[in-house]
Amino acid sequence: MSDFAASLPEPVSPTTIPRSRLFAMFGIAVVLSVGLGMVSWGGQVIYPFRLFATWAHEMGHGIGGILTGNTFVDLELYQNLGGQARIAGASGISQVIVSSLGLIGPAILGAIVMVLGSRAKTAPYVLGALAVFAVVSAFLWIRNTFGFVSILIIGVALALFAKFAPATARVVMAQLLAVQLALSAWSSRDYLFIAGFERDGTFFDSDTQNIADELFLPFWFWGGLLGGLSILILVVAFWWAWIKPLMAQAVSQGAA
Repeated sequence: MSDFAASLPEPVSPTTIPRSRLFAMFGIAVVLSVGLGMVSWGGQVIYPFRLFATWAHEMGHGIGGILTGNTFVDLELYQNLGGQARIAGASGISQVIVSSLGLIGPAILGAIVMVLGSRAKTAPYVLGALAVFAVVSAFLWIRNTFGFVSILIIGVALALFAKFAPATARVVMAQLLAVQLALSAWSSRDYLFIAGFERDGTFFDSDTQNIADELFLPFWFWGGLLGGLSILILVVAFWWAWIKPLMAQAVSQGAA
């Protein structure tokens, strides 16, 4: 009996899952991000993730307002995945920062989530931190009923997932959120390349037009620049989270 027990493989700790298996989890997250958007029912499944990315976009504006010494008044989220953050006092360079962080802020957050959420040991803490941030933001800034209830539910769901989900599922969730955040600027590609839009009979300048008004060159230049930067951030995060550890692992195995 002891010989049989000795022949069994050592159990894998939830915090020491092989990088190759975790990388497969990242692949699943990417497939879900792309695939669910291509089937009729997939939009409903991916909807909470896209709403979360919209929240991150508006929070990017809000944090930009705080960082520039302006006032983050409140924000609203809408069922059509639109949103609005109201920042009082932003003008000139501060307006450029506020507008820009709405577009690249989610990519920066996505990069952090991708890197820290690529390990079974840290993924639950990443999800827990996102949960806390979402719930706190709902009470501090979200003022419409749909936005408040939706982000509150998402925050609680993330907290429960961080606490009770299997280790690999936590990594998949973190990577799915990371991909959605990193690509949120491109989720509605035309928004990067329009001067403005109409909502409820009122015309609003786009973020890129706001930047163009304060600086130089047309709005589509800034849309292309910030959209390209968000992709670059994703590529760097992917390399740091997945390629670098796999390369280090290969070198270590080769040396052994």
